[in-house]
Amino acid sequence: MSNSKARLHLVASWAGFLVIILVWQGISTLGLVAPETFPGPVRVAESVVESLSVGRVLEHVGTSLFRVFSGFGIGLFAAVILGVMCGWYIDFGTILRTPIELLRPVPPLAWIPLAIMWLGVGESSKLFVIFLGAFFPIFTNTYKGMMTIEPNVIRAGQMVGLRGWRLLLKVVVPMTLPDIATGMRLGWSYSFGAMVAAEIIAANSGLGYMIMHGRELGLVGVIMFGIILIGTLNMLTDYVIQSLILKRFLRWHYVPEQK
Repeated sequence: MSNSKARLHLVASWAGFLVIILVWQGISTLGLVAPETFPGPVRVAESVVESLSVGRVLEHVGTSLFRVFSGFGIGLFAAVILGVMCGWYIDFGTILRTPIELLRPVPPLAWIPLAIMWLGVGESSKLFVIFLGAFFPIFTNTYKGMMTIEPNVIRAGQMVGLRGWRLLLKVVVPMTLPDIATGMRLGWSYSFGAMVAAEIIAANSGLGYMIMHGRELGLVGVIMFGIILIGTLNMLTDYVIQSLILKRFLRWHYVPEQK
């Protein structure tokens, strides 16, 4: 997808979001649902203004983004390194992929009790859960990219004198970048889900905590605001990541706009 197409996709997403808000407000205005359990956008905004300050919201957003960026970054580094090694050294991959495939279907939410027991209720347990959310999709796509490289590409690199690590870094890894990019976008979305789950269960700040605190106080508007804010942040950051991937790592897919 070109950068212009990515922007067009973002604009279309925001247009769809606006339509949803308008329909939502219309349903609330017509009284088709109970406002106590499903308030409209205007009532949600009023509830947020009454219950939260701008500074507190920004604090929750900053805390959550720091956690998700940190956990995702660790997961990205580990997944790419191990995925490349498993694809390059077949015997190593055969050994390592068995435990990874065993653990891959387990959702990050299931790890939270163990994470708290092992690492406590501090930041380490949350980063561990977010790391798991990012690691598996990135590893899977990286390994897939390594295993589907055309043999002719490797032979072409060998014909110009590339061997060993030079062949891996100059030919094999660049050819794997499109699959790594796909895994990154999946891993980013899963990291957001893992972050919210971890904050709901064990945190005193962050968007997940804000949602849970709203539930405890019976503030449906705050809960709905938190859900919308998480979705909006995920969409915006995914667009930024996609743009960076196209411009920095997949330049052969990026066509600058003509002025």
